[in-house]
Amino acid sequence: MTAYIAGLDFGSDSVRWLIVDAQTGAELDSEVAEYEQWANGAYCDPAQQQYRQHPQDIVNAMTAAGVRLRERVGAEVFQSIRAIGVDTTGSTPIAIDQYGTALSLREEFKDDPDAMFVLWKDHTAIDEAEEITRVAKKGDVDYTRYVGGSYSSEWYWAKLLRVLRNNTKVSGAMHSFVEMCDWIPAILTNTTAPKKLKRSRCASGHKILWNESWGGLPPRKFFSQFHPQMSKVRDNVGDQTYTSDTAVGYVSDEWQTTLGLSDDCVVAVGAFDCHMGAIGAGAKPNELVKVVGTSTCDIVTAEYDAIGDRCVAGICGQVDGSVIPGKVGLEAGQSAFGDYYAWFKNLLGWSLSLTGASDSDVAKQKDKILPALGEKLAQYTPQPASPLALDWINGRRTPDANQRLTAAFFGMNLGTDVTDLFHAVVESTAFGARKINECFEQQGVPINRVIAIGGISRKSAPIMQLCADVFGKEIETKSTDQCCALGAAICGAVAADVYPSMEAAMEVLAAKTESTYTPQPESVKRYGLRYQRYLQHAAYVESRVLK
Repeated sequence: MTAYIAGLDFGSDSVRWLIVDAQTGAELDSEVAEYEQWANGAYCDPAQQQYRQHPQDIVNAMTAAGVRLRERVGAEVFQSIRAIGVDTTGSTPIAIDQYGTALSLREEFKDDPDAMFVLWKDHTAIDEAEEITRVAKKGDVDYTRYVGGSYSSEWYWAKLLRVLRNNTKVSGAMHSFVEMCDWIPAILTNTTAPKKLKRSRCASGHKILWNESWGGLPPRKFFSQFHPQMSKVRDNVGDQTYTSDTAVGYVSDEWQTTLGLSDDCVVAVGAFDCHMGAIGAGAKPNELVKVVGTSTCDIVTAEYDAIGDRCVAGICGQVDGSVIPGKVGLEAGQSAFGDYYAWFKNLLGWSLSLTGASDSDVAKQKDKILPALGEKLAQYTPQPASPLALDWINGRRTPDANQRLTAAFFGMNLGTDVTDLFHAVVESTAFGARKINECFEQQGVPINRVIAIGGISRKSAPIMQLCADVFGKEIETKSTDQCCALGAAICGAVAADVYPSMEAAMEVLAAKTESTYTPQPESVKRYGLRYQRYLQHAAYVESRVLK
């Protein structure tokens, strides 16, 4: 009987199941389910940068996608799944009680956004993040040194502090705060109780200030400076972390029944989607994997000897084993990429709602906007005076996190048309990505190859070509839309001892190269000049934004 492995990929909008042949790496089938309440905008307030997700919404989507997939591939296939790996967006934590139950699954908190998952792109905790950074730099030890030198509102402790200070009811009921990538494996194995819950090395190192050099988490006295309950949560989190080649346990009786899985199906320790994406892409040390989606996340692994005691400034962390055990994982990224394009699409499509057409017809027409603009982009050659934009539509993640920054357009006049502006938007995201590449390379971390994964990497050749021209580097894309889910499945295979190591599993199971985009010399020169203008405009805007 063929053995299978599964990857569960929890994105910003939906969850995907992927089933892979454990011997060949062939993708058998996949299924996606959207988060229904999230799709309707529940518990979110974009004007306040509040983005929350109800855990029941997440569990319902995971169940629906799994059941539909089982019906299609057959019960025998699900019975033959040896392991499940899990990746999620992050930092996306949630408050739990002393039994490990997410607070918003309790009746009294079911409609309280502060008791729900605080999504990665929620920026309500900017003040708290800046306060954590200031305090961290005043002491004998700078606890932000391994996360790029500044703490972000997108991360765990800032989100927790915001909730504690603004919601005494949730604060009083909270026992701990758990990342989604830890919570999903825990519910699948019935190990949500805080003493049983296995915390991800990936999430702990990149977002929760865990580092071996100070024995795990910073001490209680550091957290007690912010809120009395911060140190209590710190104790309940604990100092133990696990790499994603480790088993959490076996699928519980409840989920065996619900999904038709066997009692010897192993669930691996979870991690963030971008880190799993680098595994699914088969990246080797000093190869940058750019996960291109609503935002971007850039992942590089490096050998211990190459990094030594150095701390790479301005990034989102360097963590031993956050991607591959035995390697240092380095993370950077942009707070908006596809979200910038979606904003532009919705801006252009607003007038469609005035036509009297049904919501479904309006949505169909809106969906035509970006593909049509992509065709225009492929034929577009920017001129010296063409408009230029900044990519900070949702703040800046890297280099040097600053979520107070906003986007801006320069050089518009009465002759500016929609293609000019769309090009400026796309170009700005490429310029922001180039700045990240340079952040690594200028600090002694060479980028030998760029690999782009995620939906945009396969859907839009013009955008990938523009990025190659801006980077002045070849960009490879992979033969699957599902590198993150594939990476999660690979981790499951290693946790279940199907393969002896991550490297051995990646050699067989990782995605193969599909396309290569080569920079065009004339375009490289043209964008090099425009990039200098981008840097000048960026410096001007940032100098006038108080942090």
